[in-house]
Amino acid sequence: MKKPTDKAKRERMPAEKRRSMILQAAAEVFAEKGYRPSSVNDIIQRAGIARGTFYLYFDSKREVFLQVIQSYFEDIASILWRNHADLEGALDEGGDFLAAWRRNIVNILDYHRRHPHLTSIVYREALGRDEDFSERVDELSRLARRIYREEFRMMAERGLIRRCDLDLVTSTVVGGMVYVIIEHLMQKKRVKVQALADEI
Repeated sequence: MKKPTDKAKRERMPAEKRRSMILQAAAEVFAEKGYRPSSVNDIIQRAGIARGTFYLYFDSKREVFLQVIQSYFEDIASILWRNHADLEGALDEGGDFLAAWRRNIVNILDYHRRHPHLTSIVYREALGRDEDFSERVDELSRLARRIYREEFRMMAERGLIRRCDLDLVTSTVVGGMVYVIIEHLMQKKRVKVQALADEI
């Protein structure tokens, strides 16, 4: 029996799996080289695919980059909403809201630790350099601030935190988390997420 060739193996890969593989390769290339210096050729070499295969899934380097960024935004938005539901549940049931808050911090930090390429791309490439990218960052930031503001409002109403300027506190927390991700997760590879959450 003939051993299947690499080409035959590629042809049998499901389309969604192939697309995900290309996105992962693109994320690695963009994280290592930066968006502008990277080329479609770099991506296809990393993914081990033919040029034609790349263009079956994506029209350009820009499109694949936007899809990589989109996956980050979708993941983080999902985490923020799950975290919000967890904290709201703890508050409604009279549970340990600080434990819920800590879990929420761990979830956010752990995601960034597990996705270093996405984290690097978003914080190095997407912040403020391109209208499409920075618009998406602003959109996610508005969502995070809206969710956190509601959480602080719920805590203040229950007397768990003192009444304060919710917009100022929310901006401080969101900005602080971004700074922690950049300075402590991206720069210091050995920091433990759980210990970092305890400190926060």
